Amino acid sequence: MSLFQKTAIALARSPGIGRSMRALAARTSLARRFVGGADIAGAVRTAVRLREAHGIRASLFYLGEYVADPAAVEHNTRQAMQACAALGQAGLDVHVSIDPTAVGYMCSDALGRENAIRIAQAARQAAGVGRDWVVLDMEDSGIRDRTCALHRELLQAGLPAGLTLQARRRRTPEDLTWAITQRTSLRLVKGAFPERALDHQGRARIDQAYLDAAAIMLSPVARAAGFLPVFGTHDDRLAGAIMALARERGWAPDAFEFEMLYGVRPDWQLALRRLGYNVRVYLPFGADWWPYAIRRVGENPRNAWLLARSLAADGAYFG
Repeated sequence: MSLFQKTAIALARSPGIGRSMRALAARTSLARRFVGGADIAGAVRTAVRLREAHGIRASLFYLGEYVADPAAVEHNTRQAMQACAALGQAGLDVHVSIDPTAVGYMCSDALGRENAIRIAQAARQAAGVGRDWVVLDMEDSGIRDRTCALHRELLQAGLPAGLTLQARRRRTPEDLTWAITQRTSLRLVKGAFPERALDHQGRARIDQAYLDAAAIMLSPVARAAGFLPVFGTHDDRLAGAIMALARERGWAPDAFEFEMLYGVRPDWQLALRRLGYNVRVYLPFGADWWPYAIRRVGENPRNAWLLARSLAADGAYFG
């Protein structure tokens, strides 16, 4: 992990800096642009607006990561469960993202598993006719195996579970070989917080690894299994290559999704919708937005410029 990334993590975990940045948000559009609401009601309103105005779907994520306090873990779990119910009542996809480190895995595997099951059961109960999933976010290698095992356990219990995998990890094709035979949703991202011993190195090689993984996700085996490919990228070059591959292999534009962060490249999101592709935004909500924002910068220094460029324009998202 680089010095830049270590600094970003330290900033993300600093309570003092977090308080200062949340105060700053009252005078800027920062939180308004990158966070979908202060609470569940606000997040659902944002999701409804995106769906009705632009046909863009949302995956709600309650802000709070790397939590070890049992009371905070229970609060995070209940927020995710209540988000499932609220999405169902609004007639939207019951689609939430959860970070295993937010729902108990920092305390014990047993607690994390129990809470993930509670959330997935809430999603199943609230599900309608949409694309209803609880998608597990992927952290560093210390939690990876446990996250993959949790995904399998949820699927075996008949719960609507999806998973995130990082293209930069060399073992991702191995994980995909099993996943594409399941009726599940899988979000492919380039990957955060590089680990040299485990990763492909260099942007070109990581981009190629992303496309190699996309080819597995768009295989005939995946389509026959009812697998839902989700491509988490803001890179229009990669998206273009994926669209060409999908056409070549007979995947309809509505048979897979592109997913992006709420507030990042809304122009590209709208362009993809006009082309007939499904677009979903990862829509965080809650007050503790500073760790989320600075971690996005820590994952990729270019995000600092992306953040600044997005903030340069006044007005709300898709205003």
